[in-house]
Amino acid sequence: MMMARKQTSIKVDPIAWEEAKKIFKEYGITASDAINIFLNEVRLKGGLPFEMRLPKETLNVIKDARENKNMIEMNLNSFKKLLNETHTS
Repeated sequence: MMMARKQTSIKVDPIAWEEAKKIFKEYGITASDAINIFLNEVRLKGGLPFEMRLPKETLNVIKDARENKNMIEMNLNSFKKLLNETHTS
């Protein structure tokens, strides 16, 4: 006997949602079916059912930040100025 389903609400990227629904249709499943498949894979594997990787450059920046390397002290006004310069260049 199947357990009752839980109704939920999620926010998704609208473009990804529409593209994914087209793919689900090719498999003959609904978006709800696909989400349940994903959730059960997470439960069975005890984690995400696929490998996630960050670009090496991002990993290096994270490592440096954790080790307080290559960091500069900056106040909010300096940060805003830097952002403005970056977006206008």
